[in-house]
Amino acid sequence: MIRKQIYLSEEMNRRLNEISRQRGVPQSEVIREGLEQYITESVKKDELWEELLSEMKKAPPMDLKWNRDEQYAERTEKYGGPHERSN
Repeated sequence: MIRKQIYLSEEMNRRLNEISRQRGVPQSEVIREGLEQYITESVKKDELWEELLSEMKKAPPMDLKWNRDEQYAERTEKYGGPHERSN
């Protein structure tokens, strides 16, 4: 194993002590387990993101052509015309 030195906030240290004591394991084991969990989840997120990007690239492009006048007309029809401000 390789030795590492880290700095913890007082709150993190308090929680680490509590977990270590409750589980009856050394603090170093709690830190290693937490780091392993973080690394595993990080890799999974990266893999899921890559899978999503790959699927998006395979999808046919959507026709997103529109213009402001069409959008305004559609909204006016749906929600009514512009409202006048009262002074």
